[in-house]
Amino acid sequence: MKRFRALLRKIYMLFAGEHERSDYIVQYAKYFLALLFGRKSYVRKTWSGTQDSTSKDVAVFVHFDPNGIIHNFVLHYLDELNKSGRRIVFVTNSPKFPKSERKKLDGLVASILWRRNKGYDFGAYADGIKSLGDLHDLNSLLICNDSVYGPVFSLKDMFNKMPAEKADIWALTDSWDTRYHLQSYFLLFHKKAIRHEFFAKRWQKYVHVQSKSWVIRKHEIGLSTEARKAGLRVRAIFRYRDQLAKFIDKVGDANILNDKSLSPSHRNILGQIFEHAENSAPLNASHFFWDQLFLSGYPFIKREVLQGNPMGLPSLYKWQQLLEEISDYDTELINDHLEEIMRGRFI
Repeated sequence: MKRFRALLRKIYMLFAGEHERSDYIVQYAKYFLALLFGRKSYVRKTWSGTQDSTSKDVAVFVHFDPNGIIHNFVLHYLDELNKSGRRIVFVTNSPKFPKSERKKLDGLVASILWRRNKGYDFGAYADGIKSLGDLHDLNSLLICNDSVYGPVFSLKDMFNKMPAEKADIWALTDSWDTRYHLQSYFLLFHKKAIRHEFFAKRWQKYVHVQSKSWVIRKHEIGLSTEARKAGLRVRAIFRYRDQLAKFIDKVGDANILNDKSLSPSHRNILGQIFEHAENSAPLNASHFFWDQLFLSGYPFIKREVLQGNPMGLPSLYKWQQLLEEISDYDTELINDHLEEIMRGRFI
């Protein structure tokens, strides 16, 4: 049976999976299936946590590990959320979740949800938000996940830079990929957004569509668009356009590409940045400007940057040296995780 299911999946990926991001027929087919079968909650089991908090500032934190392990870098993140005064709903999409791992959460979280991995992070966000019941008494609601290492700086200081007076929905970073939007690994909703009908429509009536492309298009990108249409203000602390401007100010014009003292890989990356800037095409700031973001006070580094370096960034091995120069964050939390999961490549 397992081999048969694996064969079916290979056939599906051959004919649909590779094209799904641009093939809306596949996405809408999955959506209509979800209308029939995807409205239910996918929570398997819930537990009450032992966090001593009745805070009206809540965080829904989403976790995934193939073995259900809660690594130390995650525990650090949860501890920092505690220090910032957040009551935490911990949601894991892991296929298994041993009791020994749940014990690690003692004192850190107010509740624990173990769910099937349907609808990706947004599905988990939705189930976590629904578990809170009436939201009208909340001052703010943060949705975040374990796709980053950190925080390497105080989250309390970050939240102070996200006042309700300036925006109703805040993110750390934004993106212009496809359409302008706030990036969803760290999204803060203030009271005005939480009480708006836009919020209830999006989360209380969430349909768990098992399509990553659908989730990106309709939720990560669509959330910012819908919020603006509803009259809500959206804003990021570390805006892409600001980071690009800082980079250009720092390195000067494209003549730097002729500097033979730079490695070919370094010149190649610089060339990509200048080409995108010239053509007004967006880059992923959390990848290309990871070091510049650190120096600007950004509290995270994306896990995929260190684990896969998908953009082929030069001198990425210097991350630890830079981090230890600007922060007291324990870099061994990152190293320990990388040593456990990485195979065949040195950072």
